[in-house]
Amino acid sequence: MSKLFRFGISAALIAWIAWKTDANDWVRVRAAFTEMRVEYWLMAVGVLLLSQFASALRWRYFTDQLRFPRSLRQLTGFYFIGMYFNLMLPTSVGGDVVRACYLDGGAGRRLAAFASVFLDRLNGLMVLVGMACLAVALSPLELAPWIRWSVWGIAAGGLVGLTALPLASRLIRLSPARREQLLAVLRVVRAPAALVQATGLSIVVQVGNVLLVWLVGQAIHAEVPFSFYWILTPMVTLLTLLPISVNGVGVREQATVILLAPFGVGQGSALSLAVLWFAAHATVSVMGGFVYLFGHFPKPELPAEKPGEVTCESIDRDSDQGRARQYSQAA
Repeated sequence: MSKLFRFGISAALIAWIAWKTDANDWVRVRAAFTEMRVEYWLMAVGVLLLSQFASALRWRYFTDQLRFPRSLRQLTGFYFIGMYFNLMLPTSVGGDVVRACYLDGGAGRRLAAFASVFLDRLNGLMVLVGMACLAVALSPLELAPWIRWSVWGIAAGGLVGLTALPLASRLIRLSPARREQLLAVLRVVRAPAALVQATGLSIVVQVGNVLLVWLVGQAIHAEVPFSFYWILTPMVTLLTLLPISVNGVGVREQATVILLAPFGVGQGSALSLAVLWFAAHATVSVMGGFVYLFGHFPKPELPAEKPGEVTCESIDRDSDQGRARQYSQAA
């Protein structure tokens, strides 16, 4: 989707939330920030930092399978740089493109590099959906039917997609390059040891994400049952991954408000939770900007850019022309 469309969706959702939030709710928002227990929010940022290190280690299992000789330090640096570009660019795949290009490093194995990033994303996504299903099945709370059906529907769609993945290489006409990329993914999927280890780290990462949101809730005294955080976090995260907004802005806030309403959580408290949740991610992403600027990682060799395509070249050119602007925003 175009950048203008995403900005429009985010702006419309924020405007809608602002219009629907009454004066009493704005008072609660102001109170949440003025009375916030900062130590809890800082702990949430710390949990997110640790989760990113675990994510980089998970990615390493896939890069090793695809024979990329990168150290954990390099992969961690690439992961933080990717987070920075995910924050600064309106596209939802900018950070992933950057990670793949840094991983390739001019070796001419760009398709394999993108395959490793895809597998890393897919593994985390499957664990995220599985966690939401388990939370719904074991929830001690009475959940609205639409919440249950939403979770099960997403899970069913994911299973269909995974089942169709091996068939795509046979039934769908792909270019030789795309077929090579798909076969690389399938080879790694059939390596059970790497998958088990990566899945274990994905569980650690997703548990960390739930704890992050719970800590943010504790910081603002949100009256949200602890068990519901295991549903709220995966559901909102999945919705923000949809390529319809800028970094999930507007979608995150609206989804949080809707999901917490059945438990009597006011719009002001829900909105404060969503904003501080995003603020924690933005803070860690800005740290990735410092890694990009001062981390001394060699710039990747840039491939040719096709019209309308997000590539290493387009991202790097934009960052060179607007580095001062991005740095001032990050600071």
